Amino acid sequence: MYKINTTPSQRDSLPGRLVTWILPPPRDKDKDLEPPFSAEGYLRNATGPLAAHFRGLVPDVNGLSKLERDRSGLPSRLKSGWSEDLKRISDHFGFDPTQVSRAEESLARTSREVDDWFLKPDNAERIKKYYRDLRYVLDIEKSPESLPYQRALAYKNRRDVDKARRELTAEIDTYGLTLRDAWTKLATPEQLKANGPFQAPSSMLDLVNLSTMWGLTLVGLGLILGLFTPLAALMGAAYLLNFYFSMPPWPGLPTGPQAEGHYLFVNKNLIEMMACLVIASTPNGLWLGLDALLFGRLDRRRTAAAEADHAPQPPERAPMLSDRSTSKDRPKR
Repeated sequence: MYKINTTPSQRDSLPGRLVTWILPPPRDKDKDLEPPFSAEGYLRNATGPLAAHFRGLVPDVNGLSKLERDRSGLPSRLKSGWSEDLKRISDHFGFDPTQVSRAEESLARTSREVDDWFLKPDNAERIKKYYRDLRYVLDIEKSPESLPYQRALAYKNRRDVDKARRELTAEIDTYGLTLRDAWTKLATPEQLKANGPFQAPSSMLDLVNLSTMWGLTLVGLGLILGLFTPLAALMGAAYLLNFYFSMPPWPGLPTGPQAEGHYLFVNKNLIEMMACLVIASTPNGLWLGLDALLFGRLDRRRTAAAEADHAPQPPERAPMLSDRSTSKDRPKR
């Protein structure tokens, strides 16, 4: 629920309003809503053999679509992405030729500004250093011959590389946000009313955030209320297994920044996963909770009927001689 409350798009939906009614949105010291939930930080800090897979769920994880330059030192890939955004926004609102022309003028103007930014010697040197440090980290992570201390050092260096990436892309994002805001303002009130606000295409990270927010909420409610307990427990075990493999506490692997202490093979995620499997494999949901009210009586009736069918029958009493004899067979005195 906490994650849903911090995400405006989910908090304003119909299920999100019910969640907000149960648990009010959290606020920080300045009485403002906390930043929206995102699994990006958790995925970026993944360790272990599946680290590349988890990082790959983050779109443009290394910022190459924004920082890549052509032979002339200009960001042709970045400007190509802006052109695609312009087409999406234009198609969404249904811009007329005049609006399209004005949008293209702002694109050309911003493209010249970002070209000047990339051609500045200081920025060019910063980008070059970022590429060099990134290549060093990736080579160590991909090499099967890397020693444990080298992997630990590469993991530590990755934090510095991510910091440099954030600083560089933040400056570039300023141009992009200004550009998209200018395009949105070109839409007339009639176009806004007819088509609604523009929404960027969903990425894999958006799907991960959505499944994490609502999946954990449904699993928690199912286990607390005792509703569909086996299914909720299995879903919880699947989530915990993913959490375990994202930062496994194995020897030779660096400790993730979100790990609570130091473990050896077993951490709280693994223990909680085993507990969920125990809950899923036992009929405790039929003893307490909503499952007991909805399905408990039916299960007890079915069990009682099965026991009655398999109950041993008492043996028939053998007929006695007195039962078979008649008055003619009895001896006369």
